[in-house]
Parts: sequence; C-alpha cells; structure tokens
Amino acid sequence: MEQLYFAVSWALIGLIWVIQLVKYPAFHFVEEKRFFEYHQHHEKSITVIVLPLMLTELALSFWIVINNDWGIKTLFALLIVLAIWLSTFLVQIPLHRKLEKGKDEKAINKLVTTNWARTILWTVKGILLLMH
Repeated sequence: MEQLYFAVSWALIGLIWVIQLVKYPAFHFVEEKRFFEYHQHHEKSITVIVLPLMLTELALSFWIVINNDWGIKTLFALLIVLAIWLSTFLVQIPLHRKLEKGKDEKAINKLVTTNWARTILWTVKGILLLMH
C-alpha cells in the first residue's frame, strides 16, 4: 500500500504544478466569449483525473495512519491531505463556481494565488514521503 500511496501522492504533485503554472494562468488568455465553454471543459476533464487520485490519497492516508507505525510523519501527511481538502472545498471550488458564470479576472487571480497553498502542501507531503 505504501508504494501506491507514494505513486498517487507524486501523481498529484505533478498535476498540481501543471495546474498552478499552466492551466490556471491560461484562464487569463481565453477570450471572454469562449470562457464559459473553456472553463466547463477544464472542470470536466480535470475532475476525471484529479478526483479519483484525491479520493485514493485520502483513503490511503487514513489506512496508513491506522495500520502502520510511521509516527509523526504519517500523521503530519494525513493532516496535510486534510488541509488540501479543506482548501479545495472552501476556496478553490467556490472560485470555480464563480468562474462558471463567466470570465472574472479577479476570481482567476485569486484562484492562482490561493492555489499556491495546495501546491506547497502537496509538495511538502511528497518530500516528507521521500524522507520515510
């Protein structure tokens, strides 16, 4: 299970860096008249990739804490995953709901800025797993 946890974690790290540096900033370059369709495509296509990975990561985080004695590192990794979920549901998803209504430069800027928290958290978690 630990190898799967490691693989899923690093898949999410790669994905979040692409989203942070490429996908979200690209929202600025989409014409306003095409933004609704572009954003709709983004949400559908990225969800198919990210949701199964995030659910797997969450389940494995709990499984490893319950079934292994990794100590503080394991617990810290779980807390990081929970913080990512909180950020996703309390910050990123509401911003995406706003963007579903149309292009909003302020919301895009906030999405890029606030997503750094998830990017850093996933990266820290990945580094933590390398130290195990």
